[in-house]
Amino acid sequence: MEALTAEEPRELGPYRMRARLRETGTARVYLAHGADGRGVCVTAARPDLAALPAFRTRFRAEAQAAERLAGPWVPPVLATGPEEWLPWLATPFTAALTLAEAVALAGPLPEEAVRTLGAALAATLERAHAVTGEAFQGLGPDVVLLTAEGPLVTAFGVLGGASAASAGEGGRLGVTVGYLTPEQVAGEQPGPAADVFMLGMLLAYAAGGAGPFDSGPADAAAHRIAHSVPDLTPVPAALRPLLGRCLAKAPGSRPAPAEVAAELVPGGVAPGPGAGWLPPRLTAAIAERAARAQELPGPVVADRVPQPAAPLPAPALNGQAPPQPAWSAPQPLPVPPQEAPRAAPPAGALSRLAADRRSLLTAGLAAVAGLAVGAAGVLAFDGDDGDGKAPAADSKPAARPQPVPGAPPTARWGYAVPGGKLLGTPLVQGAVLVVPGATPTGVDLRTGRQLWTRPELAGLAQLQPAGPDAAVAFGVGPTDFTWFAVADGAIRQKVAYAQLAPGMGTPEVRAHDGTTVWFTATTGKDTALYAYDIATRTTLWRRPLGRGETFEWASAVGGRLIARRPAAAPPKGAKQVLAEFFALDPKTGKDLWARSYGAVLPTDAAVLSPDGTLLTTAGGGLQAFDLETTKLRWQRGKGAGTYGTPLLNKGVVYAPDTTTKVAAVAAPDGREMWVGSTDLAPTTPVETRTVASASGRTVLALDPFQVTALDAASGERLWKFQDAGSKEQSADRGTYRAVAAGADAAVVWHGATLYALPVR
Repeated sequence: MEALTAEEPRELGPYRMRARLRETGTARVYLAHGADGRGVCVTAARPDLAALPAFRTRFRAEAQAAERLAGPWVPPVLATGPEEWLPWLATPFTAALTLAEAVALAGPLPEEAVRTLGAALAATLERAHAVTGEAFQGLGPDVVLLTAEGPLVTAFGVLGGASAASAGEGGRLGVTVGYLTPEQVAGEQPGPAADVFMLGMLLAYAAGGAGPFDSGPADAAAHRIAHSVPDLTPVPAALRPLLGRCLAKAPGSRPAPAEVAAELVPGGVAPGPGAGWLPPRLTAAIAERAARAQELPGPVVADRVPQPAAPLPAPALNGQAPPQPAWSAPQPLPVPPQEAPRAAPPAGALSRLAADRRSLLTAGLAAVAGLAVGAAGVLAFDGDDGDGKAPAADSKPAARPQPVPGAPPTARWGYAVPGGKLLGTPLVQGAVLVVPGATPTGVDLRTGRQLWTRPELAGLAQLQPAGPDAAVAFGVGPTDFTWFAVADGAIRQKVAYAQLAPGMGTPEVRAHDGTTVWFTATTGKDTALYAYDIATRTTLWRRPLGRGETFEWASAVGGRLIARRPAAAPPKGAKQVLAEFFALDPKTGKDLWARSYGAVLPTDAAVLSPDGTLLTTAGGGLQAFDLETTKLRWQRGKGAGTYGTPLLNKGVVYAPDTTTKVAAVAAPDGREMWVGSTDLAPTTPVETRTVASASGRTVLALDPFQVTALDAASGERLWKFQDAGSKEQSADRGTYRAVAAGADAAVVWHGATLYALPVR
């Protein structure tokens, strides 16, 4: 931590600089504070680089990557200023040592600390590859931080991880990469597997105090990286086999990041391992840095100061730069000033995914141009086999390799919806998945192969089975109810809405039970609820909607249609109107009864079980009522986050909250069975839904960022799955949703792509 010089900025955006924390190859990192006085790290570009358009393009891209990767081991981005005179990015201040400083101060890290570090970095790489599909290239001993509560990644691409950069002629940007991989030495582009090689070098350095290719002249480092066996002698014996695989010369021989994380910490490393994960000497040095930040004139920097694990003095680094391993021979390279165009991937069936999940992570993604590394040229990853064509899919099911515990599954297939948009939830009928896109299609559930496409069904949505067999399905079109064959999509029957009521608008299906669907529709100024038999194609009854009735929440249970509406008035002395649940006779549409349950509001999540239990999330907690008596069976107060929509399956209630937790509760008495974690650490509350496999052995938690599989018996996290895509694509995708969960596979959809994931 050093005082500011006269040339350095005093203000950037809403932040005032207080001291310089460190320098990287392309930026300076400042300790600053905002209007609330909290400590902030502001990473600001070097002035000589800020004038280069290529630098600004890449800085903007890496700032966006930082925003999307915020999580357990990546600090949240508070604000960015990519267009200001000095591009900058702000994150919360946390007292820390770089990995290089830690090794110089205390020597190699203990094996358990290396395992924690490696699992955290590998999990971050897994997320980065899923989010961008590119090589991350943000690891290095000077940009990986060690804090009292765990490691942090502070670089998000080549700029952040560069050891040096310079402005060249014609606005070109020269970057000295901090490391090389065998494929880069050979003149190839670095893909996601290059990050695993770098992770292996970083962990060997952390565990042994020296890089695995340090022995020998510095100018021959690239040759050793490409051709020599890594020296892992100083590394603990238990870590050598894994690090050896990470340092394999062939990219395809390296393990996936999730496999690395699962092998280092089989149960998954918990966010914030807390005090004690580092040796006392390092903990003391971190505490001293926090205290020094507190002593600077100005507002308080942090809410709390880490305490050393033992009262040891923090030895100084004597102002000397710690020794660096021979990561590579530096290679400054020019950068083209323009972004390279990138064609969008063709719609239709993606290939059945190979055992190496990188084929999915790199598919159809555009790299930000304007930066070149090695002789490979502009950073861009195609994700196909070079001819732009998706590999053909056959009719045979894919092989099912045994999964590595904790590693993400290989999707059995992926299917890109033609036109890029789903018009509702797909329908599973037998072995066919009917996909309601701009042009509806039928997909083989076993292989993901497209069976048929029907332009004449355009606009069809709200799909329902049309009877007890799987041969015919029913859907709501722009002007007609439509029945069609599941096997080939051929239209069997149409009924125009005008035949049901003159001037009727497009119906909204509210519930479905057997051959009866209940839908609301508007005719002129009047809206009504209809009961309609889709087998005989006849209207059973029509009921005009009453005050406050929308039937947006409705459920068919025990031969009755249960819905809710706002009560006529709030209870005496209360300010809020409660929810009133009411039952309709399915044969006549007449009201049978109306009841309120506790303090349940019209906006609270509610689920009805077949046994007559009403589960609600009133007050942010979890409550179970007897539907007939309105008696409260049990309740659980809210925890760190409020509960989302619960799921009842095989006598167990699975209740996700708005943070990272999923609780399993015994349905009869509310007894807690376990609490699992999605290991997400969102910066804002997220909506999570749960679904159980047909066997009941696996519970899937689906949120906007990933699918997490939990063991239904113990809550242990089995794996998590994330697809790939650009920031713009992810912003439009919404949350992951489940289509169906069978005995050994679950179909989920995210945006306009469907995946078949193995479950048990």
